[in-house]
Amino acid sequence: MLRVYCILSIMISLLFHSCNPKNEGKNYTIAFSQCTGNDSWRETMLEEMKRELSFYPNVKFIYRDAEGSNQVQISQIRELLKNDIDLLIVSPNEAAPVTPIVDSVFQMKIPVIVTDRKTSSGLYNAYVGADNLTIGKLAGQYISNVLNGKGQIGVITGLKGTSASIERKKGLMMGLDSAGKTQVGLELHSDWSRATAYALAKKQIEDLQKQDLIFAFNDQMAFGAIQALRENGNDKKKIIGIDALPGAKNGLEEIANGTLYASMLYPTGGTEAIRTAIAILEKTPYKRENILGTLVINKENANLMMLQSNKIQEQQKDIDKRQEFIVKQNQIYNNQKTTLQVVMTSLVISIILGGISIVMIGNNRKKNKQLKNQNEEILQQQKQIVEMNQQIQNAAEEQSKFFTNVSHEFKTPLTLIMGPLEELEKEKSLSANSREKLAYIERNAKKLQDLVHDLIDIHRIDKSKLKLQVTAVHIDNFIQQIIANFRPLAKKKGISLSYLSKTPLKEIWISEQLMEHAFSNLLSNAFKYTPRGGTISLTVEENTFGDYFLIRVIDNGSGIAASDLDHIFDNFYKGEQHLPGSGIGLAYVKQIVELHHGQVTASSKKGMGSAFTLRLPTGHLHLLEEEKKNSQYEPSILHFERNLPQENLEDFDVDSVSFCSSRAANILIVEDHPDIMRFLKEILEKEYNLIFAKSYSDALKKMKNNYPDLILSDIMLPDETGIELLKTVKNNSQFNQIPVLLLSALDTEESIIEGMRHMADAYLTKPFKVDHLKAVVANLILSRQKLKEQYGSLLKPSGNKTEIDSHTPQDKHFLQGLSMVVEGHLSDKTLSVEDIAKELNLSRIQLYRKTKALLNCSVNDYLLQRRMAKAQNLLLQGLHVNEIAEKVGFSSGTYFTAAFRKQFGVTPTVFRKDQLKG
Repeated sequence: MLRVYCILSIMISLLFHSCNPKNEGKNYTIAFSQCTGNDSWRETMLEEMKRELSFYPNVKFIYRDAEGSNQVQISQIRELLKNDIDLLIVSPNEAAPVTPIVDSVFQMKIPVIVTDRKTSSGLYNAYVGADNLTIGKLAGQYISNVLNGKGQIGVITGLKGTSASIERKKGLMMGLDSAGKTQVGLELHSDWSRATAYALAKKQIEDLQKQDLIFAFNDQMAFGAIQALRENGNDKKKIIGIDALPGAKNGLEEIANGTLYASMLYPTGGTEAIRTAIAILEKTPYKRENILGTLVINKENANLMMLQSNKIQEQQKDIDKRQEFIVKQNQIYNNQKTTLQVVMTSLVISIILGGISIVMIGNNRKKNKQLKNQNEEILQQQKQIVEMNQQIQNAAEEQSKFFTNVSHEFKTPLTLIMGPLEELEKEKSLSANSREKLAYIERNAKKLQDLVHDLIDIHRIDKSKLKLQVTAVHIDNFIQQIIANFRPLAKKKGISLSYLSKTPLKEIWISEQLMEHAFSNLLSNAFKYTPRGGTISLTVEENTFGDYFLIRVIDNGSGIAASDLDHIFDNFYKGEQHLPGSGIGLAYVKQIVELHHGQVTASSKKGMGSAFTLRLPTGHLHLLEEEKKNSQYEPSILHFERNLPQENLEDFDVDSVSFCSSRAANILIVEDHPDIMRFLKEILEKEYNLIFAKSYSDALKKMKNNYPDLILSDIMLPDETGIELLKTVKNNSQFNQIPVLLLSALDTEESIIEGMRHMADAYLTKPFKVDHLKAVVANLILSRQKLKEQYGSLLKPSGNKTEIDSHTPQDKHFLQGLSMVVEGHLSDKTLSVEDIAKELNLSRIQLYRKTKALLNCSVNDYLLQRRMAKAQNLLLQGLHVNEIAEKVGFSSGTYFTAAFRKQFGVTPTVFRKDQLKG
């Protein structure tokens, strides 16, 4: 009987379960705040979003149009937040006014996707948009191709001062400059609208008709220009736009009809924005920066693009019909399910009520048995967890002991270095050179000591040995004290250092010692990467809701690569460019800020500067009682007596030149560390002329001005790497004969192999032996000198074979080409240096420099000696003097005889007699 009741119950449960729809996933709400929706491009963006959302029935989509108003958009976003949205997509009307409200959404842990235009702060999860610079450049190259690299064009720009217009103009000029000699003959500044473009074109119709081609920064302005030209009787002018939107009267259709010559595709990114939003909501991998591609749409591919667009629209209509059908079927299904449930419930309710007591008794017995087994398993697991925790605790203690022991092992030799140093510095008999070397040792020993302290401090925070102890601090006074410590350094480096408070709040609850260390680290980094004449500012403000301070350290230095931004707060991370330093300073800053219940973020653009933002809570309600400083407070165990940054040392003058003698070889030293520069100068200045450069760009400039005999370069440079400098030298016909010696702290096998693979002449690692470095430098310079002598001997009529197996392929190729050109034109009386340079595809200066470097003579001297060498061979063959003069490029026998006598000290006739007698 019990079995019958169980079977019936199971059948009924299965029946009800089969009638219930399966869970199709979590429901989401996505909101889209559009700056304005009254143009075809943004309407297409919205259509693409809706098309993509049709594949996600569990997503609710809310759309708001700000109609070009900042205030309307801000109020709409606030209204959207009341709808419990899961994600916000926003196209800001203007960056600065809209940024605060978008930042507040991001800080509420609601994902934010910015499309088309970015916000000022960079606080968003993803960006979707096209690259206007790339579009402009592509248009410039296409126009040059259409006009065969010549002619002039008229340009109709968008609203003057907008980023899109500026970047498209910049890209256009780059494309024109790289592809030919096409010039901009006329430029009209419109406001993106067809009507304004039409009015401007009508006003300057005569000048517009003189242009070979017209390029508008969007299709609508292009249509305005077409209308003006047609009204003036000209419908043959080639006009190119940007957008190439599908649909009636849009760019794609007008290209297919022949009205518009071509257009640069400017994708809206609606589909990509929705796909990125779904990836964020479903916690699957996604790209933060989604830069959309572009291509040229013209008569050749417009029809295909239209077919594809029409096909997509037809498929979308079919999808909409199918969804309507599915909705109707679901309604029918739900009605049938309800009826069936009522009937089945009435039919089986009596059976279920009768058997439920028996089933429950059996279930209770089984559950009791299961609970007993589960309790035993839990007890066993708890025992295992206790044992594992004990093992982890023991391992942590052993690790801590090891860390402490290693730290002390570092400190002991440091003490034995710095102690005797202090005694040595007191010696009055030391020379100035010896004192300078002792200063090198002391500075770097203190730097090593600071690194050991940083490691110990990070370890203590990681192990929670440091308890936060805060007090109320006047924020203006606190920051002014920190800035005062850096004023001398700012003055020495010629950097503007400023502080600005934008908040009425003056009290902040922090640990002064810890936070002073955090700000000192950030300011030290700012000074390290900001050039002379730059600016560093520290600003304090509050967020929109007044519950957080936003403290920013901003500089206009070299900036941080985008690939490094997500990792700069990781321990020991130094970036793909192997930035100088230990890689622990920013990790330490992050730990200090998080200890204060805050966050630190960074934003940067390569070559433009960086901004670090500390987000710290206002007031003290977020603090635990034990985190507030009281009478039992114990002093911090962290180390705060630090040296000022290395930049406060006397800067090395890289524009200085160390001259030894006019016969000494010239060495270009490329290094950004002042002490290393001074050290290399000391050990090399007595034998060589030295030129200094502190960066890749500086090195290229000084190479062109000085043409060194050897380049000695570090790999880690501020702007590019030494490997890039090596590749530039070896792939440039002007400099590829210069030997390059790489000197680096990167001593891994991969780094050495990479350097040698790019044709480095030698690779030495730091620390290096001075005698070893001197020997390598001398050998490289001597080897290049022998190369010059060997090729110079080819000019002598000795006929000896030259061994050139050790020479670079570029040198061999140049000398072979030079020899072939000269040999083929020896009889040409008008042959000049310019003619030879043209044959070799070199400038006159490049030809002179390479000939001087490899053959140790001028081009004219080389040409004369080759003519004389051939004349000697022809004399021995018995030819007449006048005939020989003509064959070797002399205008007369008399001129040839005089030149021969000046070269060899005898006349051609005497030379032939002497050779025949011998």
